[in-house]
This record gives sequence, C-alpha cells and structure tokens, in this order.
Amino acid sequence: MIGAFAHILVAYMVLLMPWIGRFKYRKLEDCLAAGIPDARLRFYRLSAAQQALLVGVVLLYARLAALPWHAVGLAAPYSWASARALLITFAIAIGFSIVLFRRTGDRFLRRLLKMAGALIPRMARERVWFAGLSLGAGISEELLFRGFLLWYLSFFFPQLDRVQLIVLSSLLFGFCHVYQGWMGIVGTGVMGAVFAWLYLSTRSLLLPMAIHALVDLRLLAILTPGRIESLQHRPKGKGPELEQAGPSVCSG
Repeated sequence: MIGAFAHILVAYMVLLMPWIGRFKYRKLEDCLAAGIPDARLRFYRLSAAQQALLVGVVLLYARLAALPWHAVGLAAPYSWASARALLITFAIAIGFSIVLFRRTGDRFLRRLLKMAGALIPRMARERVWFAGLSLGAGISEELLFRGFLLWYLSFFFPQLDRVQLIVLSSLLFGFCHVYQGWMGIVGTGVMGAVFAWLYLSTRSLLLPMAIHALVDLRLLAILTPGRIESLQHRPKGKGPELEQAGPSVCSG
C-alpha cells in the first residue's frame, strides 16, 4: 500500500503536474488580460497553499513508510564546512548575476518576461507574496523533486547511478515548467541538476533549499517595477508587447 502511494505520487508528478501548472499559468494570463482585480495575488495564495500541501504529503508519506528523515534529505549536511563554502560561492555568484542584470541584460530579461511574465510581481503586496512563494518553492520543490524523488528512484531502481539519478530528476523538474516554453524547460532542468548535485554532495536538503530560494528571490532585486515598465515599452516594429491581451476565460 505504501509503495503504491509512492507510485501514484510519482505518476502525478510525471503525468499531471506539468499540465496543471500550464493550465494555472494560462488562466492567470487570461485573468490579467481581463483586468481582474488582485488576480496575481490570488494566484500567489493558491500556489502557497499547494506548496504547503506538497510538503505535507511528502512528510506524511515518510512517516507512514517509516522512513528516517535523512532518507528524504531532512538532515544536517555531512560537513558544515563544505556546505558553508558552497553556500558562500553560490551566494557570490547570485549577487554577481543581480549586479550584472541590473546594469545590462535587457534582451534576456525581455525573453524572461515573455516566458513567465505573468508571475512577476508589480505592486508592493505582490512582491511580499512573491518573496514568500520563493521561500516556499525552495522548501517544497526541493523536498519533492530532490528529497522524495531521488529516494524513490534509488529505492525502486537501485541500478541507477548518481549521474542517472541527477539526469532523470532534473528532466522531470524541467518538464514541470512546461508553461515557460522549451527555454524554460531547459533552464529549470539545468538548475534542477545543480540542486540535485548539491543534495547528493551534502546529503542534506538545507543547502539546495537555501540556494533555490535565493535564485528565485533575486528576481525581486533585478525586475523592479520600474525596470519592468522600461522593458515593456519596446520601440514599434520590435515585436509584440510582453503581456498581450486575449480572450478571458477567468471566472475570478
């Protein structure tokens, strides 16, 4: 019974999660295009609830299956010194990317807004909620895609080596961002591989959770409301606006 539940959860991740995410994102775009008040805030609140639900499901499964917490990554790193060194290195790289994209990178940022612009906060309240979602993504997605999924693959497919585990888990993580298009799939897949490597290297989710959250939070420093407005005012003849209106199917 416990094994069947694990299979069902993975089937949900593979078969349903990417398309549910795509449907939610398309509905958010329609709501924004229709001018529905607080559409983005409602999306954030629903996403936060779903993050909490995923964490609860994984923790409940680990409890019912009598798994030790370290089996799903809930443990201290095997070496705090190595974890600190990696955290500092990634934090410096993230800080450098913030400085770089604040000074330049308009072409890349326009592409990012076309891929996932509906998710980017504009107002102060939205930015607060986005910060909370970034922290929640660091916890929930790492627990699900690295903690649970890597345990699942290792337990039910013991013949898989470390590289294969990283590749398979990162492919699924990338595909769950299908709403961002193929570039989003590739980008998040690469990040998923980095997070998986960090987890397997430190034997703890603490570091990938922290770095995942920082990667998402940096968008608040790069894509300020003023920067977004300047990116959206493109010269005529240079392509469509970043947030295009379309038929509304939003029910509020």
